[in-house]
Amino acid sequence: MLKNKRRQWLLIGSSVIASTLLSNKVATAQPSNDQMMTSTTDRDAIINAVNQIAIMADLRNWEACRDAFSDRVETDYTSLTGGEPSTITAEDLVKGWETFFSQTFKVTQHLIGSHVVTSTGDTATCLSNFQAHHVYLDTTKGTWTLGGVYEHGLIRTPQGWRVNRMKMTWTWESGNRP
Repeated sequence: MLKNKRRQWLLIGSSVIASTLLSNKVATAQPSNDQMMTSTTDRDAIINAVNQIAIMADLRNWEACRDAFSDRVETDYTSLTGGEPSTITAEDLVKGWETFFSQTFKVTQHLIGSHVVTSTGDTATCLSNFQAHHVYLDTTKGTWTLGGVYEHGLIRTPQGWRVNRMKMTWTWESGNRP
C-alpha cells in the first residue's frame, strides 16, 4: 500500500512539474502585453493614416488629408492611366486633387477596407481593397465608380505614421471615366 501511495504522489508531482514547465514555455512564447499593445497601436495608427486620406478627401478637408502624408510621396496610378510612377511633394499632390475634384465632381465617396498591415521597425505596408464613387458636377456625365487594391507604404515620423507611397491597382470600373 505504501508503494501505491508513493507512486500516486510521484505521478501527481510529475504532472504538476510538467504542467508548470509547459505553461511557462507557452507564456514565454507569446508576446508581452507591451509588445502586443505597441503592435496594435501601430496597426491602428497605420490604418487611420490610410483611412484619413480617403475620408478627408471626400470631406474636402485638404489640410487633414495632407497631414496623413510624409513630405514626399511616391504615387503609382499606372494601372489606370499608364505612364510611370512619380514622386512629388504631398502639398502638390493634395493641391492637384483639390483642383481636380472641385472642377470635376459634386461629391465623392472613397471606401477603403480589408486592411492587411505588415511592418518592420519604422516602415510599414498596408494593402487595402477600395471602391471610389464619383458624382460629376455636370449631371449629364452621370457617375464614375472604380475599384481595386491600394498598397500604401508608410514611415514612422515624430508626428506618427505617415504615407510615403501609394500604388493603386485598378481592377474594375463602371460609368464615365473623366
